[in-house]
Amino acid sequence: MATRILLIDDDEDDYIITREIIEEIKIREYIIDWIDNYQEAKSEILKNAHDVYLVDYRLGAKDGLQIIEESVVEGVNGPFILLTGQGDIETDERAMKAGAFDYLVKGSFNAFELERSIRYSIEHINYIKEIQKLNVELEERVEERTSALEETVGALEKTNKKLKDQIRVRKLAEEALRESQYLYSTISHNFPNGAINVFNRSLDYVFIDGKELTKLNLVSEELIGKPFTVFFGEDSTQTTEYIKEQFLRTFNGEMLTFEMKVRENHYFLHCAPLPDANEDISQILVVAENITDRKKAEEEVRKALEKEKELNELKSRFVTMASHEFKTPLSTILSSSSLIAKYQDESGQPKREKHVERIKTNVNQLNRLLNDFLTIGKLEEGKTINVPVMFDVVKLGRAVTEEMQLQAKEEQTVQFNVDGEPREVYLDESLIKNVLNNLLSNAIKYSPNGKDVYLNFIFKEDSFTLEVIDNGIGIPENEQVHLFERFFRAKNTTNIQGTGLGLNIVRKYVELVGGTIDIKSKLNVGTTIWITIKTNNKA
Repeated sequence: MATRILLIDDDEDDYIITREIIEEIKIREYIIDWIDNYQEAKSEILKNAHDVYLVDYRLGAKDGLQIIEESVVEGVNGPFILLTGQGDIETDERAMKAGAFDYLVKGSFNAFELERSIRYSIEHINYIKEIQKLNVELEERVEERTSALEETVGALEKTNKKLKDQIRVRKLAEEALRESQYLYSTISHNFPNGAINVFNRSLDYVFIDGKELTKLNLVSEELIGKPFTVFFGEDSTQTTEYIKEQFLRTFNGEMLTFEMKVRENHYFLHCAPLPDANEDISQILVVAENITDRKKAEEEVRKALEKEKELNELKSRFVTMASHEFKTPLSTILSSSSLIAKYQDESGQPKREKHVERIKTNVNQLNRLLNDFLTIGKLEEGKTINVPVMFDVVKLGRAVTEEMQLQAKEEQTVQFNVDGEPREVYLDESLIKNVLNNLLSNAIKYSPNGKDVYLNFIFKEDSFTLEVIDNGIGIPENEQVHLFERFFRAKNTTNIQGTGLGLNIVRKYVELVGGTIDIKSKLNVGTTIWITIKTNNKA
């Protein structure tokens, strides 16, 4: 089925360009409609007749952000994609606050980027609708439980009235009393998911029965005359005092319902006074309904909703990060590929080589991004395991240092030092190498030209420590708590490319080999990372 697009732009040339870009998309069918003024666009949006809306930032006297904000207020969620003449963080933030799902810079996006933005925006709105559906279902369940509670309270009130009537009848006919007690005992004994209790003013048992007693290995006859704590337990003084307070309120004529956790079980207690023929309250009725299974089900639903919310947040952060991190290398590759074709004679060879190097660099960058994503996937799926072997870790350190020197910046050296008595270690060589590559790559990337990077191996009797030191930009102190979160990047790294996955991957590798990781960093001074692993030299 074709995806309907509404372009809102007062420039016909931009419409023609956008239409041509959409016609380049062959994997899906798109139908584009165009409106060039604010009022008609507003009316058309309210019809909800399109799957996605491309809105120009400038629309005469009003801007595209205003039409997005007003549409969202009136119940149209879009998705909206803002088209702007400039790309910056401020425009991005304003667009997201207004209700846009993405924004594209005019003249710089191609068919692939436009199709991806449209597809991701539609997927995102579908995720939001699904969450809203789940919320509605949860509210319906709450209403159902509330209705059930009202029915229970109603039944309790009827039972209370019935018990009062039975007390009055007892004064008139002893036989009727015995028949009533027999019926009452039968009902209580078969009470399916809890227990029915009657207490005197001393809060001792006058009556108790129900299938809950069997679950708790209690016998009804043995509880008569015992205090209420025998059933409800003495988990804590606070719990006992709270229950006692509610029961005493019931003796004052209040009908109460409250929830308690006793012996790892959750109970919903319905309390009602039992007046005698003179309307004096000498006993109270307490119906204890075991709702443990219901609470577990509610908790599972809550956890599922939280998990869904977390997944959607991760997807959103991934889309945002990927769109930025893939866009620049792809644009560079595209422009260099186009320029190479222009240098056809021998004199253009140096320029061709320059653009070939740019393409290689950016392809390697994209390859690193994809490797990070694949690594996270394998770690989450449990496909990465620890396979220790005896190997020369110092030899590995020198090899990695030489490899990373090729990535070093101008006048920057990667230095390798060993402290203590070198020895072979019984560890997973591949995981240790990946840790070194990640840490040294970060140290080089976040250090300026001319600032050396240090890799130190520290050997002790029962441990081995990897120490990586740089004199780079450092990490703000208030952001260091988030360092190991997926996709997290400190605010001072905005202009430096990266996925925010490196330290998350390193921590998981370190956990696999049974090590610990510590970080010390100061803004504009540098960062030091220690990874310490208990060593076992016996294969």
